[in-house]
Amino acid sequence: MALTPPATANRAPLWSGQGGRLGRAASRRPEPSGTPPRQFGAGVIAGHWEVVVVGGRIAGASTAWALAPYAERILVLDASRPTAFWPQQSTWDRSGNLAWSALGLLETVLACGAPRTYGDTQRIGADVVERVYPREDAYSFRMSVPREVLDPALLAAASSRGNVTVARPARVRDLTIEAGRVRGATVRHGAVDSQVTCDLLVLADGRLSRNAERVGASAYRVVESPWFALLAYYGDLPLPTDRSYFSLQDRSVLISTPCGDGQWCVAVDLHQSLIDETGQHPARSFERLVRDDPYLGPAVAAGHRSTPIGGAGRMRMLRRPMSGPGWCLVGDAGYHLDPVTAQGTRAALVTARILRDRVAGAGGVRGTDLTGLTDERDDALDDDWTYTEQIVRG
Repeated sequence: MALTPPATANRAPLWSGQGGRLGRAASRRPEPSGTPPRQFGAGVIAGHWEVVVVGGRIAGASTAWALAPYAERILVLDASRPTAFWPQQSTWDRSGNLAWSALGLLETVLACGAPRTYGDTQRIGADVVERVYPREDAYSFRMSVPREVLDPALLAAASSRGNVTVARPARVRDLTIEAGRVRGATVRHGAVDSQVTCDLLVLADGRLSRNAERVGASAYRVVESPWFALLAYYGDLPLPTDRSYFSLQDRSVLISTPCGDGQWCVAVDLHQSLIDETGQHPARSFERLVRDDPYLGPAVAAGHRSTPIGGAGRMRMLRRPMSGPGWCLVGDAGYHLDPVTAQGTRAALVTARILRDRVAGAGGVRGTDLTGLTDERDDALDDDWTYTEQIVRG
């Protein structure tokens, strides 16, 4: 069954990057943006921090930035290395621009240099439709930014606050829980284990978060997804830089979006039944669909693929409790949407904003009452969940 496109730009099915690496390609990658974050050497992070954020990507970096005015010291633990590469992108529309603006980060993401798109070409079956997005205000555009550009820019912005320190690579080995409340963690940074204590532990370590299980935040709602999401970057395509392209076919969605200077992100969503039917490796199906597309195929033939094909499949949509004694989950760690609708970035920003607003209302981190955040988050994101679940279930 083909996906039915919505009437407005705010709900067009898009891919929001997840997953690992598949295949090989040329070595040109999107260039990181921003000044590298300030870091401490191994063994220097021991001690007390008002906030410890586990995860330094969109949700973690945005939360550290947002909480900085309300805490004396914030530590961000990022498990990745500075040279790590993820063939992933982040996409958002007007609602995402408003979410970035609410956190004070819109200028940071605009500085990443991705073109703004104001419309798209959609091929639905054999029919082609040209769309222009409604121009409600200055936020009425779409952007797609490679995660290798966006994530470092956000982490650098958080670090620029002055009271935010980044430890990288660093992993939580265990949590300190006393009388049912999270008090800190044992952290491996470099080759050294350090004990850190905190007033608030923020888990932004993704949908597979082990730490969520450690604090007892088990998923209370799960939707299995039959979609496999794949992505690669291409250079020098003879395509417009102010428009995207969507091909919505039976059990597949093909998307191309400009994402940088002379760069395009090409994404494919494949239904698992199509993979099973063809027997092809997903990366080969990606190449075939791109090559055979009447609009994108000639453009790709004139350009070049500059990164590996990355992807992941059979990802579960899930909801976990957002908060408990001494801890809070933001982003995919607590609320993961299938990337087929590209609402994950906005969801991460909404959870960061909800936590920021609660802390700001209390005048600081210490003594902030975290009860009720789960219901507040679920209410705020209910439309995104319902829409994504509808697409996933077909």
